[in-house]
Amino acid sequence: MFSRTDSISKRILLPLVLFLLLAGLAPAALAQTKTFHWTQWDIDVVLQPDGRLAVTETQTLDFSGAPFTFGYRSIPVGRAGNNDGISNVSVREGDQIFTESSSNAPGTFEVVDQGDETRINWYFDPALGERTYTFSYIIDGAVRVGTSEEGSGDQIFWTVIPSDAPARIDSSRTTITLPEGVYPQRYTDTNDFLVEAYVADYTTPDVAITVSDDERVITYEMLRPLMPGEALDVRVQFPHGLLDIPMSDWQSTEVRDDVAGTVVLALSLLLMVAGPLGVVLLWYVRGRDPHLGIVVPDYVSEPPDALPPAMVGALLDEKVDIQDIVSTLTDLAHRGYLVMEEGERKSYTFTRTAKPDGDLREYERTFLSKVFRGDESRTLSSLQNKFYSAIPQLRQQIEDAIIKEGYLPRSPQSVRTSYSVLAAVVLVLGIASLFFVGVFLGENAGLSCFPMTAIVGTAIALFIAARHMPRKTAKGAETAAKWTAFRTYLKNIRQYADVENSGDIFDKYLAYAVAFGLERSFITTFAQSPSTPIPPWYTPFPTVMHGPMGGGMGPVIVGSPRPAATGGGSGGGVPSLGDISGGLTGGLAGMSAGLTRMLNNTSTAMRSTPPPSSSGSTGRFGGGGGFSGGFSGGFSGGSSGGGGSAGFG
Repeated sequence: MFSRTDSISKRILLPLVLFLLLAGLAPAALAQTKTFHWTQWDIDVVLQPDGRLAVTETQTLDFSGAPFTFGYRSIPVGRAGNNDGISNVSVREGDQIFTESSSNAPGTFEVVDQGDETRINWYFDPALGERTYTFSYIIDGAVRVGTSEEGSGDQIFWTVIPSDAPARIDSSRTTITLPEGVYPQRYTDTNDFLVEAYVADYTTPDVAITVSDDERVITYEMLRPLMPGEALDVRVQFPHGLLDIPMSDWQSTEVRDDVAGTVVLALSLLLMVAGPLGVVLLWYVRGRDPHLGIVVPDYVSEPPDALPPAMVGALLDEKVDIQDIVSTLTDLAHRGYLVMEEGERKSYTFTRTAKPDGDLREYERTFLSKVFRGDESRTLSSLQNKFYSAIPQLRQQIEDAIIKEGYLPRSPQSVRTSYSVLAAVVLVLGIASLFFVGVFLGENAGLSCFPMTAIVGTAIALFIAARHMPRKTAKGAETAAKWTAFRTYLKNIRQYADVENSGDIFDKYLAYAVAFGLERSFITTFAQSPSTPIPPWYTPFPTVMHGPMGGGMGPVIVGSPRPAATGGGSGGGVPSLGDISGGLTGGLAGMSAGLTRMLNNTSTAMRSTPPPSSSGSTGRFGGGGGFSGGFSGGFSGGSSGGGGSAGFG
């Protein structure tokens, strides 16, 4: 039988034993972490007379932790690696020559084509400590071919150690051996050899470069370890023509892309200028109004002809807008076809008179029918969210009237639409060019933004020009010039007329002021004159006033109902704007404000629509192409080939 003391001992000792076991295993577990680094990574490159490179890489590694069983080396090919491919791959460890197989068995290797890179995988018995692996391969088309121009030359520019190397490299030596009779070029000013090394894309003193006495062997010796992320590039240039080397496929593509890029860039810059200028020329030929055969004064004090305000307004800006339609309301009121009455709370009522409409134009009859819809009277509020449906018909009828009378050759809106569609097509082509030109340019696809910008700029110019492309006929241009002079008169009426003694022209010209967009200033100007009569077609809201009125004294009701108007002009007994203001502070302002408000509210009501229904630093040579010679007869350009990555597991 166990005692209480035995039970307590077990509860204490058991966790202690487990802790000691785990503590003892921890170092062993940590010791199993797999790590490695290169103690030496040497590369020997031998240039063959046919331009191929025979490359031998010797990698000495220090494995620690758990055993390693495989390694890999990937090398970019094609445009990605500035070469035409890798062949004749072999792998060995000391005297053991690996066989090519996809079995992943120790002592085998495989070459995997991954499109823009070739990957070499090799497999070995579990390894710890220092091991040395050597693999060789042939690179086709790795020499960049120059020209016979001074400063140009053929060159080898190769990334011998890739930036993707995942571990430190303690030491590295690279040699490039040139064929018999081939030697490095020299700088024209210093006579130094055109040989260079780059670490992490920058020239560096951390690489010692030597050239053999016979100038055929160039050696690059690292003077410090290479850390992960640091690539080592080597470069040597030799005179063009020493070897009969054809231009590689990747370089031919590069040259083609460079030529195409230059052509595209030149055409794009030309189009950036020619496109907008072409649009201006298009407007000059197709959109500019004909030259006037007459001299028009700066202003005229009378309407040049009997053209109604809506047609005048549409002729001047070559579009029918809401102010032209509202001007028709005022014009028809002036001509005796309707009257208006201001009610409480800023309400307004329109009443049709008995005057027949036989002499009216088609759009004027349509206007009356759409406003009254068979009724004798209609409130302005009843037009809210309803009258908008008549606006397209009115616009078309006004345009047709202008065209029929020979002021315009065709519908301005259709002209604007045509050129806007053309601009949209050009814009789509501009956006599409970003893709199609990019495919054509290959490595220089970034240049496709230039033609896109040029085409899009032309499209924008067309969109802007579309508003100005409608043109008038010769008759229309002369008529518009005369009406523009009359508009100048109305705009500056106080400068040209004795407003205090010309109140009779207020009602006469108000509709034209509306069509010209001058109604606010026009009403305000005449409201300041005591002799300006209230239009007989407009009845303001009844207001009780005190003060002199028509020579009398006492309370007066202003704005009481009057007989329906039958024609234009002010009738007998009609009070003036000045009469309304007599003895009443703010009375005149209220009258003018009411008339202005009526026009504004009418414009808003007529164009209102129902709400929608709810629903829920100095680096290495970059880029490619070009054999321009370089600075002081230096390298002829280009980017490095090779690179890739390496690793073990």
